[in-house]
Amino acid sequence: MQRHVLKRHGKLPQSLNSLRVFEAAARYLSFTDAATELNVTQSAVSRQIRQLEDNLGLTLFIRLHRSLALTNEGRELSTLLTRQFGELNRAIYQLTPSQQGELKVKVETSLASRWLAGRMVNFRRQYPDIQVELTLAWFQNGVNVNLESGGYDVAIFGEKYPDARYSNNMLRKEVMAPVYAPALSTGNKALSLADTLSLPRIHPTQDRADWHGWLHFNAIADHSLDKGITFNSLDLAVSAATSGEGAAMVDIMLILEQLKEQQLLLPANARLCHSPWQYYYYLAPQSNADKEAGIFIHWLKQEMAHDITLLEQLCQQHGWQMPDKASY
Repeated sequence: MQRHVLKRHGKLPQSLNSLRVFEAAARYLSFTDAATELNVTQSAVSRQIRQLEDNLGLTLFIRLHRSLALTNEGRELSTLLTRQFGELNRAIYQLTPSQQGELKVKVETSLASRWLAGRMVNFRRQYPDIQVELTLAWFQNGVNVNLESGGYDVAIFGEKYPDARYSNNMLRKEVMAPVYAPALSTGNKALSLADTLSLPRIHPTQDRADWHGWLHFNAIADHSLDKGITFNSLDLAVSAATSGEGAAMVDIMLILEQLKEQQLLLPANARLCHSPWQYYYYLAPQSNADKEAGIFIHWLKQEMAHDITLLEQLCQQHGWQMPDKASY
């Protein structure tokens, strides 16, 4: 007698790999970055997405001239898959026999204090057997950490001109815009660009290149670059802006929660731009923590991809202009 077998998951595509590819592409809003994470070609990602859309009978992405956006269906599926894949990854991690140990991470100071330190509780919750030791890496006149110094498994730092050892390991670019404290505006209305430029300038670097780059990007002729307060770290510049000392040019990816809570503000209709700096990771060749390092970097990429999604939402909410997504 022939048995009748019911398809319990009949709506799922035959290849679950297409869902994995879509989840990565939706996180980055980039087929190229998804391909890098999955170690496949950009055309393979595009083909998998097209097949998934055909199988589901849905359009998941809006393909713009040089960028991608999620449809409502795509956004709903992306949220679901990111959550489910995260839970599956944690379950497999907990089931897999391992001898997890210590992971030593050397991190650029502002990134550590303004962004990473507050998120480590999430990493510890997901991977309780990996003990992470964070060490701050200081910069001197644009020279990065000494990668040959040892004593770490993973280094995370900013760089303008990456060398061949880590040029393919970019995490993200800086996203620059001027910010100021709400106390400097009238009521809940954002300052105009002209009013923002009239505030005292706060420079996060001694060469004042960040303000210069943003003004050039916005085609603004300005003769006030020599005025204001100059620091040697973005962390100090953010603190000064929060205290109401003026307008600071900062990497807003480090202060998204402050922007979300309106503890810091951007000028009305602000145009965001990339700086020449990017964040990279470097895996120490002498490390014995390859598995832990791989887990940490994967988690780091997910956190940064979530930030890009949050930034997009804030831009839509406030009328800010995102940088070109194709350049992420």
